[in-house]
Amino acid sequence: MYDLIIKNASVIDGLGNEPYIADIGIKSGKIESIGSKLSGACETIDATGLTVTPGFIDSHSHSDRDAVAFPDQKEKIEQGITFSITGQCGGSEAPKRLSNGDIETVEQYFSAMKQIPQGSYSGMLIGHNSLRRAVMGDENRAPTEVELEQMKALLRNGLEAGALGMSFGLFYIPGAYAKLDEAISLARVVAECGGILAAHLRSESDGLEEAVREYLEIIKESGCRAVFSHHKAMWRENYGKIPRTLAMIDKANADGAEVYLDVYPYSASSTTLMSRFVPGFLHPEGTKSAVSLLSDNVFCAKVKEWGNKTWGNDLSFALITEYPANPEYEGMRVSEIAKSRGESDQYDTVLALLRESGGRGSACYFCMDEEDICQVIAHPRAMICTDSGVKGKAVKHHPRLVASFPRAIAKYVREDSVVSLPEMIRKMTSLPARVYGLEEKGIIREGMDADLCIFDAERITDRADYINCSLANEGLCYVILDGKTVLENGCYNGTRAARVCTKV
Repeated sequence: MYDLIIKNASVIDGLGNEPYIADIGIKSGKIESIGSKLSGACETIDATGLTVTPGFIDSHSHSDRDAVAFPDQKEKIEQGITFSITGQCGGSEAPKRLSNGDIETVEQYFSAMKQIPQGSYSGMLIGHNSLRRAVMGDENRAPTEVELEQMKALLRNGLEAGALGMSFGLFYIPGAYAKLDEAISLARVVAECGGILAAHLRSESDGLEEAVREYLEIIKESGCRAVFSHHKAMWRENYGKIPRTLAMIDKANADGAEVYLDVYPYSASSTTLMSRFVPGFLHPEGTKSAVSLLSDNVFCAKVKEWGNKTWGNDLSFALITEYPANPEYEGMRVSEIAKSRGESDQYDTVLALLRESGGRGSACYFCMDEEDICQVIAHPRAMICTDSGVKGKAVKHHPRLVASFPRAIAKYVREDSVVSLPEMIRKMTSLPARVYGLEEKGIIREGMDADLCIFDAERITDRADYINCSLANEGLCYVILDGKTVLENGCYNGTRAARVCTKV
């Protein structure tokens, strides 16, 4: 007796193969049988006219930030995501220095999180910025030998406790302060433990090619398998660099490296106002708090000079998505906010917003070229991601948080024919499963985990945009996780059938 039979499905196995019609029998959370005319089940889903694929794997996620407060991860399930790779861009929930001065280790974090059922599975990378902050705060300097050894010990212990690898956030403070030798030293620990690296590069704009070279050197010197995070070229003057950076990655692979990429299917990025408009390289030596600099007139004058030179006086490319100090600004462009406040210099507005909020606030930045995006998506080693966590209490957010995977199919398969549907599914399933060592996920095959999506391939699409950012996706009919139905008719049913996973 099966727990569930999916009947008459058009099966896309996740390996890039063409679809075939079959029944799928599920028992005890596993795919037990694939065949025809299966019978005898507690539950049956008639998938006639529908496509069945492995559950989608979000190869670049930040959902570890909200796994305690919002364990349902509704926004993941409602776009078909059954597993997320968290702890990206240098930031992970552990290790973390606590208020009493102790450090919460990755092992302690995993021990606690395994007690909290989750709506979607996840595995975590250890953030380099989190390591650095736990050991030496936000200091703009190289670590001492003792501090570096402490970071390496925390990293090694976390990897032995089951973390998948380490992520760099070389664009963000304090990771931006790290030099090449520090990065290589830590990456070698990852390689020794059989983990994987991911990196938000030091630059995704003017210094993109130099940043790619830096990361490739880290990969070469450490011997790590590695991923380029949300690979892109930002701002018009850098459009067209992507063919060159992809060629650099291809050469590294040809020379013996093992390098991959992830990409979200949108032309706008998203990060904090502080990270985008107050660059770390302008911070003085020894600064402990970036927020404290906002009251320093000399520092702010330098930031404004850089900003006016870089952006001019038109910040309409930035749309505020989160601003707790004044939620009325959410959904407005910085240029609109400046006008409403009677401020002629829009950089004055940005700095004022940061001061008034204590450095808090995020925005979407319209900065990428569609042709570049298509080239990254088409690359055979590129995986699809959200680069997002879950919505939590946010009212405005980047639409990628709720709609990346349906959009990737609707736009880059059906509309633009960048890749075929089987190839897109491979990028969402077996490829990230292989890259991150998820041996029983990502493929429809007997004996594999019963994490599945069932959708109408002609109708699945995103509806959320940058203003109406919470509109539900269409065409996703069911999501099966651990053999249990967790989504029906596009809606999460509240079943928490998952957990935080470790390699051990």
